[in-house]
Amino acid sequence: MEKVEQNKCPKVVIYGGNGFVGTHVAKHLRAHEVCTVCVSRTGHKPLHLKDQEWSQAVRWCKGDASEPSVKLLESADVLITLVGSPPLPTFSKEAYDKQVFMNGATNVNAIRAAGDAGIKKVILLGAKIPLLMRSDRFGYTKGKRLALEAAETFSKLSPEHQAVVLQPGVIYGTRHLSSGKPLALGTFMKPLSYIMPWQFVSVDQVAQRITNAVLNVDSATKQFTVIRHSDI
Repeated sequence: MEKVEQNKCPKVVIYGGNGFVGTHVAKHLRAHEVCTVCVSRTGHKPLHLKDQEWSQAVRWCKGDASEPSVKLLESADVLITLVGSPPLPTFSKEAYDKQVFMNGATNVNAIRAAGDAGIKKVILLGAKIPLLMRSDRFGYTKGKRLALEAAETFSKLSPEHQAVVLQPGVIYGTRHLSSGKPLALGTFMKPLSYIMPWQFVSVDQVAQRITNAVLNVDSATKQFTVIRHSDI
């Protein structure tokens, strides 16, 4: 895998970059001329972006957060890791372990690789965990906890290291199938966000807050920062 091209703008690698949140983050970053590399298991640019001019300036790479490329990360300034799976019920050890792996190990491995590559800032997409799920009996919760702990450990590598963790509730917006067909979930979720603002947040709000963290705009200067749902 080739290195990110060198230029004067910040260099950002996004694991999970061709997903729902990842593509919105990439769009916001490109609006600020941030050099952006989107990494996913397919390496393909989503079909619904084929006519989007901004997407032509993004590099779409194949990779896996569970086995991250230190070589790729060595030329980046910031790692954004957005990998995860929804909090589905688990009725077997295999399903439980998969939830832990998808929400925990993938992000943990990516964050550790960032440290090995010399990156000084990591941004992690965590989650607001419902009260009834705040136990390691849930694979989703355990995975998110392990990722959070990895981010905090990263922030302690040196005084220059910084980790920012976002913990949004339900993220709404238009999702797209692999075919490019839109799923306008925001149609019914947006009204709910007015009724229950403590539970729903738009994907653009999340993407903008991540972009602000990359650019050090209105973000805390602490080494380890957790941005909760109410502050997104």
